[in-house]
Parts: sequence; C-alpha cells; structure tokens
Amino acid sequence: MDNPKTLKTSVLVVGAGPTGLTLANILGQQGIETILIDRKASTVGEPRAVSIDDESLRTMQAIGLAEAVLENVVKGYGVHYYTRPGGICFGKVEPTASEYGFPRRNAFRQPLLEASLREGLCRFPCVRVLFGHTLVDFAHNADGVRANVASTNGLHTIEAAYVVGTDGGRSSVRQQIGATLVGSSFKARWLVIDIENDDDSFWQTRAFCDGDRPVVDVPGPNKTRRYEFLLQAGETDEEILKPERICELLRPFKGDRPVNIVRKTVYTFHARVADRWKVGRVFLAGDAAHLTPPYAGQGMNSGVRDAHNLGWKLAAVLNGTVGPAVLETYEQERRDHAWALIRLALQLGFVMAPASKLQAWATATFFRATAIVPPVRDYFLKMKFKPKPRFRAGLIDASSSVCADAVGTMSPQPEVRFGQSRMLLDEVTGHGFTLLAIDVDDEALDAVASLPVWARIKATKIAITTSSQTDSNRTTSFVQTTLATAAIPSMYAAAKGCFILVRPDRYVAGVFRATEAESFASRYLAAADVTANPHSAVVGHPQATPSHVLATE
Repeated sequence: MDNPKTLKTSVLVVGAGPTGLTLANILGQQGIETILIDRKASTVGEPRAVSIDDESLRTMQAIGLAEAVLENVVKGYGVHYYTRPGGICFGKVEPTASEYGFPRRNAFRQPLLEASLREGLCRFPCVRVLFGHTLVDFAHNADGVRANVASTNGLHTIEAAYVVGTDGGRSSVRQQIGATLVGSSFKARWLVIDIENDDDSFWQTRAFCDGDRPVVDVPGPNKTRRYEFLLQAGETDEEILKPERICELLRPFKGDRPVNIVRKTVYTFHARVADRWKVGRVFLAGDAAHLTPPYAGQGMNSGVRDAHNLGWKLAAVLNGTVGPAVLETYEQERRDHAWALIRLALQLGFVMAPASKLQAWATATFFRATAIVPPVRDYFLKMKFKPKPRFRAGLIDASSSVCADAVGTMSPQPEVRFGQSRMLLDEVTGHGFTLLAIDVDDEALDAVASLPVWARIKATKIAITTSSQTDSNRTTSFVQTTLATAAIPSMYAAAKGCFILVRPDRYVAGVFRATEAESFASRYLAAADVTANPHSAVVGHPQATPSHVLATE
C-alpha cells in the first residue's frame, strides 16, 4: 500500500491468549512500551484450558491480578481415578501443599481469565492492544524488527526492538523464523464437551481409565463442567459431533437429564517442542514453543512460566538493569522444564488413557496396592510426582557453598508478619530482585547492605526472622518481617544466617554468606551482562512513539 502507517515500540507481542496477555501485563507493569496484536476480534469466548496451578497463580499475584482471577477459580481440586463409569475408585490425588502461596491444582475458565488479563492491561498507558490485526510478515536484524500488520484499515508497519510470538500451535512467527516442532510422535484425538448450569456438585476431577473409552470429567467455576472422550481409530469428527452421538456418550454420566452444552469440538493433542525459541530479536513462547498433552493440565501453565521468565528479562534489558546477553538464558532455562512436564503428561496419559483393558486392569491393581504403602501413596496423593521447576544453568550462580540445592528453584512464599499485618511474602518484596536475609545478625546485614550491587539491580532488601522473637529496635536498611506460621520452609531452614537473591520471577539466583557477598555480587553482575554504565544495555533499542497512527481496537 502507499504510505503505510508506521509505529515504533519496544516489544511487539503477537497473540493475545493467556501467554501473550500475561507477558503484556509484565511488560506494562515495568513501563515498557508494548503493542499486543491478535487476529481475533476479542479475547476468546469459548472454554479452552481449564486448569491453573500454583505457579501461574503466583504470576497472577506478581502482576497484581490474583484477586480478580481467583474470583472465578475453584481452588485446590484433585483427581479421582475410576476403572470405568460406574466402576470403583482405585486412586485419588488430593494435593494440600501450598508452598508457593496457592493450592497446586485449581479449576478455571479461560474466557474469564483472559478477560481479567485484558482488563489488567488498562492500567498501563504504555500498552496498546489491537484485536483484528494479523501479522503478515517481518524482517529483523541486529537493530530490531520491522513487521507488516494487516487490519480492516489497511496495512501497518510496526518497528520494535523485540518480537514475541505467542500465537499458538500454528504460530506464524515460528514459521517465519524457520523453527520447527520436534520430539515425540505422540498424537491423540479427544472429543471435548463443555457444559454450563451443571447440576453435579462433585468438585474433584474424575478420570475414568476405561480400556474401551477413557473419559475425563473436569469441574469448573460457576456450575461449569467439561467432559473429554478419547476417540477411537476410525471415528470421524463428523460422526462423533452428531447430537445423538453426544447424547449417547453423556448418558452414563447424565442419564436423560437435559444438558446445556456450550461447546463441542475435537482436539488433536501433541507432545512437541520447537527446535529453537529465539532467532535474533524474535522469541517464541507458549504453544508456539511447545505443545503439551492435557493430562497434567500444564499446557497453559507452561506458557505462563514462559511469559514470566521472558517478560522480566525483556523489561530489565530495556530498562537497563541487565545486559542483552541475559536474553540468551530464556530458552536455556525454560526448555528442560517444558520437556519435563510433557513427559509427565505422557506418563499420566498412560494411566488416564490405557491402550487396552489389560493395561487398565494392571494400572488399577497397582494403584490399589500403593494405598497400603504410605510413602508410595503420598507420592501420588500429594502430587509429589509433578516436576518442580529447576534451572541447572542460566542466570543463576550455582557455585554456592551453602544451600546449593536451592539455587535455580522457585523460592517459597510463606505468610509473614509485616508491621501489624499478615501477608504473603511477595506482597512485601515487590516486582524486582529481592535480597532475603534469613535470621542474619545486624552486623552482617549492614555489611552486605552497603554493597552497590543491590542498587544497581534495584533489589528490595528483606530480613526474615523465623522465630517469633523479634527486635523492634533494629535499624538496618532491610525491611523487617517475621514468619507468621510455625512451619519453616525447608529452604529457609537450610539457609539460616545466609542471604538468598531472588529474581523477579521468584527463582533463586544464588545463596551466600556475608563473607561471600562481594565475590557473589561480582560473579552475578558478570552473568547479568551488567556494565559500569547503567544505560548501556538499551543502546540501539528503538524508542516508543505515540500510537495515534494505528486503528483503535
């Protein structure tokens, strides 16, 4: 077109699903000029993902939206495993731990989550959301990305420092950077039926591990429910979606009672990961980077983890807190954990979707036997089988002589006393780096506080006392808090008398004693690509300009 409209921004996010919306909120919170585009007319109106975990809720807390999201969440549900519809229950998974501040498994509705995330973006004048806008193509070099975007008002050009493709399993961004999905050959087709005004009050997931046809029954908020039926070889979409066939499939669960079906569709599930998540200044996140079978409820949650990991790093680079080399650690940190959760989903699929009656019988027999072996029983009931996030390499310092196992893991979020109030720890720490001091004396606090590194990376300094005995006369520069419960997180117990540096995404960057503080700081600044000039990291990044030239939403 002649005279295409042009806009400059810092980050262009392509795809306004949960990953893209979360990423835009993280960037907006840090004042980063961001444009979020999506070819759809609005956020989704139909149910899709149905499970949100404790890590994702902690990210919602980090962007200030936990309260809004939790209004439409069924907290703390588990899974009951049955031999078949009407058969015996041979196993239960009912996790009760909340080490990150929230229950491990929770039911939600994606349209409500996306609406909350979209509303959250209204807080940030630096973020613009453009629905009805489709990425056509882009060119990128060492200085930035120039993207062509089509809408009903014509063709626009957006110049950005970085582009993030959060545009789903058929990602056009992934295709344009030449990345491909590789890995498992797993493929399964499931009929998904979503129901409103459901009359079933049972609030745990039911998994009917039937060798003839596995079925999963998932409760949701506001009297919603989902049924998932594994399709058999030879069954076509057209056949299985017929009203009479739907009624036949639901009859063992609903009888002849009327059912308010709001959506019925066939999904093909895969287990694959992109061979590369970054080319130059272009990144992939969420389903664009990895496809996860639904058995562990981790597909969307993995995308939210991507958004938090990449989002804080992009913001820190653009704000000059760290150097551009930090962005190389995104895929390095996220890839292994994404694969670990895919493997977990495949293992659970072996239980939930047995390939034969013999396999179904063997699985049920095994689980019934574990009920009399407490360690094995608790491994499943408390969901200890879920791989915890753990970075072996990346923006961490693994050379610690103390509490080395904590480095690269997500830090706990206990309830603390802060002044006269009780609150979750993250409500005190803020959104950036946090330096935690666990039962450290005043002399060591003062010595470590004086190091300039904490101001350089804009770290909040928090002193945590694990004993109920506190000294109200302490005058250190650390914010004083006390654990509000008798249970001491194992990480804190192991790190007594030490300091823990926690990253903005709540992962432990390193643990050190006061005497090791200077050497730790030197190593970490080098890893974070920090130079003496605090503004050097943003050289060459295009600056945002007013967005008056683009069409409204």
